[in-house]
Amino acid sequence: MLIMADAIITDVVQEVSRILTASDVVVDWLVINIRDNGPTKEDGTTDYISLCMTYHQCKADSSEGRLEQPQVDGDVRREWRLSGGDDLKELVSIVVESTNVKTIYVRSNRGADTHDVIEQFLQGLCTNHTIVSANFHLTCPQNTTIDVLDKSADMLCHNIGLKYFGLDLYETEGTTKHSGFGNALKMNHSLTSLALTFNHSPIKLDLEELLRPLIMDENGHQANSTLTGLHVMGLPAMSSVGATFARMLQKNSSIKHLDLMASLTSESDVQELIRSLVKNHSLEGLNLSSCDGVKGSVFPTIMDVLLVNFTLKDIHLDTTKGKHLAIKEQLRRNAMSKELHLKELEMAKPTSARVIFCGSPYAGTS
Repeated sequence: MLIMADAIITDVVQEVSRILTASDVVVDWLVINIRDNGPTKEDGTTDYISLCMTYHQCKADSSEGRLEQPQVDGDVRREWRLSGGDDLKELVSIVVESTNVKTIYVRSNRGADTHDVIEQFLQGLCTNHTIVSANFHLTCPQNTTIDVLDKSADMLCHNIGLKYFGLDLYETEGTTKHSGFGNALKMNHSLTSLALTFNHSPIKLDLEELLRPLIMDENGHQANSTLTGLHVMGLPAMSSVGATFARMLQKNSSIKHLDLMASLTSESDVQELIRSLVKNHSLEGLNLSSCDGVKGSVFPTIMDVLLVNFTLKDIHLDTTKGKHLAIKEQLRRNAMSKELHLKELEMAKPTSARVIFCGSPYAGTS
């Protein structure tokens, strides 16, 4: 456990700022939790904010201006309790301007009016290129849900550092069909995983717009080929969800993990999605757990598809009576068959060689 020097500082913001701006510190996790069940404040509200941070100290390599691997026995975990208002806004500014933070997680509970703070975070991520993972779990105030979605999509159009972005909306209001993330995927070529979760929310996504950049055109061009994980969970009842994703999977060469947990309600929709995997050669993991449409004829359809698809490695289903065991056994057989096939492939005979003369004037030449 690393003990930072001068750790006893009465002002939380100053102490956090010192850690976030230190030249030899990497903040692996920073969690801001805004709740409404704390002690009553002077203004009658019960919101309070907790901050949790996990970081480690590195030895700086001055010759190359980068941080080496951790030079300590373990990570440091610190927790603070904050007030809201200007202190929180100042803290957010420090976080998004820091080059030490790698992962942020912001959770806003019911009743906490934090729209300005979320907007501040999203604006900061437009220019921050060192945070690689950002996750927001929000209960949005009335009339702000669409604004949060719009600003999230706009942020992804400009950000070039994030590898993972997650937006979890809980019990939000509004039924407008939302678009914008498709345009973000068209412009963003650094994001590898996008997670959009709608818990008890009537918000509807424009799935056609979202998936368009992931579909290969007749010339073999795909607008986005860097996204490998797509998680769209808890969608409200929408027609042809499975069919829309099926059209994408038939003409996609990059998505490896697709999570549609609690999003498919129709058995025929699930069947169409599964059948699309006959023409897909990139998807390795599929999550259909908590999908009401997974029943009846879906299971023999899966078994039929697995006779010709050897790319899929795992599929999550809520099943009974051992059906999932049969599916797992077939996946295991497919993996063994694929490995055996690769071993039997003939290796091309070498036509050239490269000789490296280490430590001599001719090093690196052929």
